[in-house]
Amino acid sequence: MLRLNGIETRYGKIVALRNMSLEVREGEIVALLGMNGAGKSTTLKTISGLLRPKAGTIEFMGQPVDQLSPEEIVRRGIIHVPEGRKIFPGLTVKENLILGATSRKISMTQVKQELQEILDIFPELIPLLDQLGWSLSGGQQQMCAIGRGLMAKPKLLMLDEPSLGLAPLIVQNMFHTIQKINRNGTTVLLVEQNARQSLAIAHRGYVAEAGKIVASDEASNLLNGIHHAYLGAAK
Repeated sequence: MLRLNGIETRYGKIVALRNMSLEVREGEIVALLGMNGAGKSTTLKTISGLLRPKAGTIEFMGQPVDQLSPEEIVRRGIIHVPEGRKIFPGLTVKENLILGATSRKISMTQVKQELQEILDIFPELIPLLDQLGWSLSGGQQQMCAIGRGLMAKPKLLMLDEPSLGLAPLIVQNMFHTIQKINRNGTTVLLVEQNARQSLAIAHRGYVAEAGKIVASDEASNLLNGIHHAYLGAAK
């Protein structure tokens, strides 16, 4: 489904990704792990077109996408839920969710139907629909951000640190929800520092260090500590 081959991405003269290569197959949850500064978020920004690679190729569904605009990449079916949630504070929860559907030309009747599907996944948002984004807790904002992404009907959902700053119980529920989203048919590329929880739900995993992949394996093997030197957070 998604294939990165030899990607190099720079911030000015600083090389953030060097020879970054990975693959996400349809139907998988793939975890991209690593410490701060490993290049995880930069990888997602490069895939989604927010950053343009200086070298290498990105293919999605067999077609090159590394030179496309972010808007066209969204239309192709790649949705990026960034770190920090990026909820619009002046809009209500309902308005934030509906914004996710604006990349598709669908009727308001269909929007309402799909909104109900999102609320079936995140029933906690139902009593909050008319509240402004700024009033939500961190966990509620994360639900809203992921729900907004799902309103775009992604083929590939990319999540950047969805557990960051959340209480342990909410983190556990969040990972269960990611599994449910995947079982419903959405492929997931999950960027996380929480290695243990990520690998517990993923099919495969990659470990990034200094902008390149240093280990990859089935998630169960990584979880069992085969590459423990790179997964201090999983101890």
